[in-house]
Amino acid sequence: MLKIINKKLSNLFLLLMCLFCFAGCTTIPRKVVVEKTEPRTDAELQRKLDEWTDQLHSNEPTIRSSAAVSLLGLNLHNAQDPLLRILKDNKEHEDVQISVIKAFGFTKDGRATDVLIDLLDSDSVLIQTAASETLGVLKARSSIHKMSEAMLDPNRTMNVKILLAKALGSTNDRDAVEPLIKMLAANDSGLRDVAKRSLEKITKQADGNDSAWWKEWWIRNKSKTREQWLEDIVLKQEENAKQQEAIVEQLKLEIAQKSIKLLELLPDRNDPKPLIEAIKSDYPDVRIFAAKELVKIKDPSVISVLINAISDKEEEVRVEAVQALGEIGDDSAVEPLIYALNDESIVIREKAAKSLGLLGKSSAADALIQSLDNNSNLSIICSTIEALGQIGDTRAVRPLAVYLTHKESKIRECTAAALGKLHDSLSVKLLINVLNDEQERVRWYAADSLGKIGDESCVEALTKLLSDSSARVRESAVTALGQIGNQQSVEFLIKTLQDVDKRVAEQAAESLVNIKNMSFETMDILATTFFTNKDYKKAQIILERKISEYSSQPEYQEKIMQAKFKLAEALFVLKEWQKALTLYEELIKRFSDDDTTKMELIQCLKEMKQYERTLEWYTSWMKESPQNSQIYWQGRLDIASIMFEQDKFDNVKDIIEGFKTEDKDLGGEQFKQQFQRLSELCMAELSNAKELSQSLELDSAAEADSK
Repeated sequence: MLKIINKKLSNLFLLLMCLFCFAGCTTIPRKVVVEKTEPRTDAELQRKLDEWTDQLHSNEPTIRSSAAVSLLGLNLHNAQDPLLRILKDNKEHEDVQISVIKAFGFTKDGRATDVLIDLLDSDSVLIQTAASETLGVLKARSSIHKMSEAMLDPNRTMNVKILLAKALGSTNDRDAVEPLIKMLAANDSGLRDVAKRSLEKITKQADGNDSAWWKEWWIRNKSKTREQWLEDIVLKQEENAKQQEAIVEQLKLEIAQKSIKLLELLPDRNDPKPLIEAIKSDYPDVRIFAAKELVKIKDPSVISVLINAISDKEEEVRVEAVQALGEIGDDSAVEPLIYALNDESIVIREKAAKSLGLLGKSSAADALIQSLDNNSNLSIICSTIEALGQIGDTRAVRPLAVYLTHKESKIRECTAAALGKLHDSLSVKLLINVLNDEQERVRWYAADSLGKIGDESCVEALTKLLSDSSARVRESAVTALGQIGNQQSVEFLIKTLQDVDKRVAEQAAESLVNIKNMSFETMDILATTFFTNKDYKKAQIILERKISEYSSQPEYQEKIMQAKFKLAEALFVLKEWQKALTLYEELIKRFSDDDTTKMELIQCLKEMKQYERTLEWYTSWMKESPQNSQIYWQGRLDIASIMFEQDKFDNVKDIIEGFKTEDKDLGGEQFKQQFQRLSELCMAELSNAKELSQSLELDSAAEADSK
């Protein structure tokens, strides 16, 4: 039983040796340790030698290889002799010789260099190849020297020289450089090419250099020490590696660009499947593109893909995924985005906070508050504060309060803005204190937030800002007062209409206009102020509101009528003729003696080219106020003249005839002559037009006859 176990162990050992050894010199690991048995007696040693020698001719490749390596491991002449005999025996089996050749390569044993060189001239291509590969791993100077001499030997065949040139290149040894340079002068192009490639392999120099260049290069470098030589090679290898990396990256980029182009050409851009596959690509650019496109597709399957992309190894992919989840706005993204708050990338943490703010879910508030304590980066802190403001959870008020006194003004700004979005009364006192901050942006954000909260207790503090040196701060305070909109705010806003900065004054006017639920008296003061300041548009807005809101209340009827006069005048100045006309016609019926209203009504009608309606009003007024008939006749003459200038000759002639039936003197000698002159001109123009028409008809008839 013991013998069976020993036999199996022996076979297992031989099998392992086969895996390491017989697969070829290039595949044999360099740290294989062959067990060496220390014989206790010469008899035991001899027995081992005989056993391994016999195994060299085994039918099993693994046994042959193991035996050859074991013999070389003894480092004894009588152990090496059987191996050399096998290599020199032309009648020996090819596979046995190859096993022995590879054993010399595996152990890097140079004692068979001469024999291996001779084997390069073997009739067997397999033996030539094995010998060349083994010579290429021999690093001993004596081996390099022997290979160089053989390559330079004119009696050697060209095939042997080529194989030696290749083997010398594989050694990567500087001692092979000079012999290889000499081979560049060989007559055979194949040998020259192999020698050149070997030189490039050893020296790591770029290709494309000729024989003269190599000779000059060798003159410059052959005196270098081995350390300097190795240093040059390392540097050159690094340079070549970088070049290769650049080439690989360029190829990757080209592949990525082509992949992206194919995705762009997809017939159905709303189909997420190709993009879902693309986000799994090995190429970062493709994954980035896919992430950007997926956000445009409102498909449930996209969410899970983007959530998975949060763990992508490429930062830019994670950035796109995090941003996309915020923009899509699905609740299932909250937890993954909270996870992303701890990403190693500052950019990801910042984007995650922003996306959580866009989602606006209170469930993220605690994580964001904790994130404030865990980060010192300015951009992350600001994004987190802004997110808490967007979420609007009042639990954030106290944690945010400490940041109102932060040394960085940008953080104080963000905090002041965020507190305004929380709409919590606890923030009012905190923000009032910040109105005195040294940085104007902090002051204006604090004022903005107070306006959004709308607590009247801050009005006094805001009015103090109306004298701030910064126009932007004053503008912000004006906006806030307008949002609060109590009587005290209105009074200060009216005063601010005279601010030296046009933008502040305009904002004050805008704020006043937007205040709701103003008293009649306040509206009256405001409308008068706007009218006096010639801000007719704002006056129009206030007057229209005043009329609309209070016209049904009897106690304001007289003042409402005054407001209508003022509104009509504002509309007249603004050239809103139709609106003004409607009001003037209403007013003239109640105040028929108001000549100013009449003239402005007439002007509206003229601007709207409603000439017949204008004449109707003149006729009506002449009956009502005959004492002013001269004024109305002049008006009639003006309308007739305007219509004549517009080539309305028939209309003018008919109008004048109508005036004659009303008054044959046409308003008196002064107007009569002018009306008659207009009538004559109309007759002449009509006559000319008739003659021209007849002439054209005759010409047309004559032309038709000639045809």
